[in-house]
This record gives sequence, C-alpha cells and structure tokens, in this order.
Amino acid sequence: MRVLNDFVLFFITYMPGITGRKLRYFYWSKRFKKCGKNVIIDEGVIIQGAEWISIGDNVWIDKYCILIAGPVQFKENTVYVKHKENKNFTKSIGELCIGNCCHIGARNIIQAHGGVHISDNVTTSAGVVIYSLSNLPIVPHLQNQIVYANWLTERTAYIISPVFIGEGVWIGLNCIILGCSIGNRSFIAPQSVVYQDIQENSYALGFPAVRVKERFKIN
Repeated sequence: MRVLNDFVLFFITYMPGITGRKLRYFYWSKRFKKCGKNVIIDEGVIIQGAEWISIGDNVWIDKYCILIAGPVQFKENTVYVKHKENKNFTKSIGELCIGNCCHIGARNIIQAHGGVHISDNVTTSAGVVIYSLSNLPIVPHLQNQIVYANWLTERTAYIISPVFIGEGVWIGLNCIILGCSIGNRSFIAPQSVVYQDIQENSYALGFPAVRVKERFKIN
C-alpha cells in the first residue's frame, strides 16, 4: 500500500498543465490545516507536514518549490537547542502560514520547523530560501567539541528561530531569510542575506541585509 501511495503522489506531483494543477489542489487541500480558494500548486512542488500548513486565497506556489512544516522531535544525540524569540510570530512552532494573494517563486525552499508566517500580498522571487530551524556550528558550553549538521551522527545542535514576513513584502532573487522579521511593504534586493530584523517600508540589501532607503515615499 505504501508503494502505491508513493506512486500516486509522484504522479500527482509531476503531472503538467491544468490537469496537474487541479489534481494537486484536490489532493493537498484535503491535507492542509487550511486551504483557501484559487490556489495554484505548480508541478514539482514537494510538501512535507501538510497538516501544519495554512494557505489563504489566490496563492500561487510556483514550480519545484519545497515546503516543509511541523515541529521537530529532537533525538538523543542532540546536545543543544537554542530558541530565538520573534515577538511578531504568534503561531505555533512548526506552523507555516501563507496569507492571501501571495506568489511563492520557483524553486523556493521554505523550511518552517521553527515557524514561518508570510502575510498577505507577499512576493518571493525565484530561488528564495527561508529557514526557521538551522544547525549551530558550536555549542556555547561545549566549545571544545565538534558538532555536526547530520542528525544520524552522535552530536548535533540546533537553533529554532521563527520567521515573520509582513504584508506587501517583496523578496528578490536568491535571497536567504533566517530567523527574523521583515516589516510591511519592504523590498529585499536580490542576493541578500537577512538574519536581522528589517523595519517597515525598507529597501534593504547586502550581507547582512540593511535598510538603505525607503521603499515608498510616504507623505
């Protein structure tokens, strides 16, 4: 039965055209925590933890995206877990919430093990990566020990850092977003790395990304 289910899911995932879109909407809308109307899930989209994912109306998940949600059950080989607070994130750890009228660009990776909230009218361009749980390269109280980014090994360490993306935000090509908040109506220039909060109505760029000017002129 498991083999049959895997075959059916593979067929649904990669079926092209309108037929594929209709099949994917029918399949995933029954499995999401919440799913709105007029949602397009394009071909090649990989989804894990669908029961932790909420999607609003008029949302387009573009080709070959990866959406991962749900809290992590840490194994005994985990030596340290750090929690980074994000006051703007009010959902549960592990939830992925995508608001109304959003476009999630092609080949995005959204990993919501720590929680990701994407507000209404957000655009993420192709190649955007959003991570809310990552491995740590060192452990504060065990700095003489090597840790690994492989849960199969003996020593792993993590940081849980929820992501909040405000209304009307546009994230440019190939940006990386790690454990922070991006204020409403901001624009993040292509190739930027964001791991510190960006205030509302910012045009931000760089590594790390910083506000360089207003995005919109407000009288």
